[in-house]
Amino acid sequence: MFEINKNVPIPLYYQLKQMIKGKIENGEYKPGDRLPTEQELCEMFDISRTPVRHALTELVYESILYRRPGLGTFVSDFSLSPSQDVMRIKVMLPEEKWAAPLEKAGRLWNEEHEDRQVRLNLLLVGYPELHFKISTAVASGSAPDFSLIDSVWVTQFARAGFLKPLDEIDPGWVEDDYRQDFFPIFVEGNCHDGHLYAIHAQTDMALVWYRKDWFQAEEMRPPSTWDELIEIAQHFQRTEVRKRYGLGLYALAFPAGLKAGETTIHQLLPFLWSTGGDVFADGQVALDSDATRRAIGFLRDLVSRYHVAPPEVTTYEWNRAPKLFAGGEIAMSIGGSYESALIKEVAAWDNDDFRARAGFVPIPAGPGGQQATTAGGMSYVIYRQAKEPELALEILKIATGPKLMKEFCLATGQNPPRISVYKALDPEKDWFLCQTSKMLYNARVRPLTPEYVRVSEQLRIMIENAISGQMSVDEAVRKTAEIISALTRLPLG
Repeated sequence: MFEINKNVPIPLYYQLKQMIKGKIENGEYKPGDRLPTEQELCEMFDISRTPVRHALTELVYESILYRRPGLGTFVSDFSLSPSQDVMRIKVMLPEEKWAAPLEKAGRLWNEEHEDRQVRLNLLLVGYPELHFKISTAVASGSAPDFSLIDSVWVTQFARAGFLKPLDEIDPGWVEDDYRQDFFPIFVEGNCHDGHLYAIHAQTDMALVWYRKDWFQAEEMRPPSTWDELIEIAQHFQRTEVRKRYGLGLYALAFPAGLKAGETTIHQLLPFLWSTGGDVFADGQVALDSDATRRAIGFLRDLVSRYHVAPPEVTTYEWNRAPKLFAGGEIAMSIGGSYESALIKEVAAWDNDDFRARAGFVPIPAGPGGQQATTAGGMSYVIYRQAKEPELALEILKIATGPKLMKEFCLATGQNPPRISVYKALDPEKDWFLCQTSKMLYNARVRPLTPEYVRVSEQLRIMIENAISGQMSVDEAVRKTAEIISALTRLPLG
């Protein structure tokens, strides 16, 4: 039996790593086999968790192993010597749920191409680490063949030279399928310098959740303007109304700070649009405007003037507001369509309960504006380091084709970015996806800038500082506009 030698000047993690590789090479561990857990390896070799985790992580980076959250660490097909008959494709994903359509796409391809078989090695890294892991892999020359990324990263990765333009791989498919069947917002949002770099896999919208059953009982309509949002929230904070429904102290909740991450921008940026504002316009930073001050001032007033939302919104995690809504503690929540599954789970509602009790509308219109929403989501991209970009695109055509996209969206409750899939939904059975997908025709995407990650962080700081009172609205807006101008090297508008 192999033993770790603690008396030699060879790092413990490296010894363990070489031992695992040796067991794979001699056939003791075969592709698909699950390795002992980290704790089991610690006990087997009397070492701490740190070298065990280090060894496993390096083997995952090298595609010798792969992880499945909740299931364990497994031996990859990449551990085998290359075969002339099998092309192995490395894929990086943020969540387990994305594995099913890709694995099915691989099987469908193999059924039709006996002479050109593929095996997908799916590396699950988690969304919080995805940007860093991709950047590190590209820098080290070990990029995946393709991956999922947040759609707002497409411009950054394309400008950095990470990505292969899809219209250089298959211009016919881009023109005849992608541009014709995907919502126009996802054609524009996944392009950079006139080239298409990404395939939208799913989407979601910012919206206001409201308790439909309570609104009906109170003979109230959902809010379509800022003034109506305030009026309705104040109604539900009346003592007799709160007692009637068992509400907490506040009627409304939303994430409003750094702690909620990108959720803050996804859900609150539409307030800026809804009053005629924007972050960028005509090649300039347009943030320092009356529209921005109105939007940020309104969000602050919900907390500090009207007292319809708690001061703690600046410290909320991304899922705090929908949990309060599902728990019946608030009457309205500013959120996203992707929260539907979480709301049903927390509330213990089945589909009929959800339809009867949860309503949703776009972000209400501000003064001089109109209702607005954000369209976000994840996109597939192919890297310039891919050995077979044409084959990678063929797999993605299947995975994002109408059939598998519809299956995925129905299984996950997320919206399809294909028009044909939206039109194929059953208005009765698939009512939630049908109704939320209608918002896509008037939706907007977050700012398309290579510096988006840093711009988003500054916007979150602005919102948190203004709502918490650390800065005045005017100071927070002005300072943020100046910083974004410096980051993007664009003039102030």
